[in-house]
Amino acid sequence: MLLSELLEVVDVLNVSEFVDIDISGISTDSRSIERGNLFIAVRGEKYDGHDYIDNAVESGAVAVVAERRVDTVAPMILVRETLSAVGYLAGKFYRNPACKMFLVGITGTNGKTSSTFLLKSILEESIGVTGIIGTVGYGSGENIFSMQRTTPDAVDLNRKLAAFRDKGCKAVVMEVSSHGVVQGRISGIEFDVGVFTNITRDHLDYHKTFESYLDAKRGFVSSLVEKGRKKDKGKLIYNMDDPIVRKVGEDFEGAKLSFGVANKADISARNIKMDLKKTSFELVVEDKSIDIELNLLGEFSVYNALSAAAAAHVLDSGMNDIKAGLDKVESVPGRFQVIPGGNGPTVVVDYAHTPDALENVLGFCKNLGPRRLITVFGCGGDRDRGKRPIMGSIAARISDSLYVTTDNPRTENPQRIIDEILEGIDMDECDVEVVADRRDAIRKAVMDAGKNDLVLIAGKGHEKVQIIGQESFEFSDVSEAASAIKFREVGYRN
Repeated sequence: MLLSELLEVVDVLNVSEFVDIDISGISTDSRSIERGNLFIAVRGEKYDGHDYIDNAVESGAVAVVAERRVDTVAPMILVRETLSAVGYLAGKFYRNPACKMFLVGITGTNGKTSSTFLLKSILEESIGVTGIIGTVGYGSGENIFSMQRTTPDAVDLNRKLAAFRDKGCKAVVMEVSSHGVVQGRISGIEFDVGVFTNITRDHLDYHKTFESYLDAKRGFVSSLVEKGRKKDKGKLIYNMDDPIVRKVGEDFEGAKLSFGVANKADISARNIKMDLKKTSFELVVEDKSIDIELNLLGEFSVYNALSAAAAAHVLDSGMNDIKAGLDKVESVPGRFQVIPGGNGPTVVVDYAHTPDALENVLGFCKNLGPRRLITVFGCGGDRDRGKRPIMGSIAARISDSLYVTTDNPRTENPQRIIDEILEGIDMDECDVEVVADRRDAIRKAVMDAGKNDLVLIAGKGHEKVQIIGQESFEFSDVSEAASAIKFREVGYRN
């Protein structure tokens, strides 16, 4: 694509003279530049792309988009803000893939991943091949590939959307993180539907205040009706039972639909029944209803199913397709994943890594009536320190036995993280043991549990690495739990 064509989508403040050239690719990372690429110098939290313009040009960049002039031999195009420009440039380069498919963005503190899997399943029934992008990975059909970020950067996101389009996808469902909004990763992306699941404390290490975190979510919601869209204005799906989300929904000036259980909502569930095998409820959509047999467990799964059903409904999916799609999902990686094997305790792996998520999953476990509820959890390093004692308090209050351990300590001292968790724990509320090695903690919890006990391993869910310092080591809670169950069975037989 010619450089002059690309520049049609951004407001150019100043441009050095150049002979129009063909652009072979776009990148914001000087390390990934290939000959013929356009380099966009973005100011990030830790690094400023303007400092790497020379590196990019030496690697083959034939033009540079920047916010300030830097001496370089390549043509330089100045714009007011590269962070927002990159999304429009990437969209233009990949021929606006988001406009060729139905696009649904799901945001919120908890439930994003499960909601995307459920909605993907419904849309496969009603619309056709559907792509997915989120915490677990990206892909279509059964082929899901891992990636580093919940929401990819703007260039990578448009590249993935273009790949979905070229494969014949009719729709894409993606998670929209608060980081992704603030860092411009969804700039220029026009969603047909936005879903706001819930909001509680998270990512305050980055956003600093809850209000700033909420502002990021509001930013995604407001993008649904921003001026200049090529698509019609997007529709909002919001959780009526979350008071903060409800207020955002009520203030939204576009088309919207609410879902909920406790409050009157446009789409709701009644006659909810839950156990360790399934979750059943009656889905009510306006004047219609249908019985749902959900393989995912817990009341939080009902909310996720409602959000998916509501989004599918505004995309004209029928009740039978909604039912078929919801009933079809067997599991979501690392989300209340019951680990099979053995005749001992029930062992569950869950991604719960926020206070609200941990309280919800522990509450559901407790309501199942195990003889003892045994919890293994820790908190990640280089993340919101304030939630550590809160999560410690929640875990001790609801659990009968608690193993405090590590969870991606990153560059922090693991013992300091554990100590901050312990600050919130009343030692009289439950049996508490510190086992810093996560593998040992999982094995010890499973070995110590009885047949009618339930062991919850919380925090990492689907993740397949443990991050210690700057290195990532292979580690899976699911694999470790399965190994511990097997070890327990062999040990007892011997």
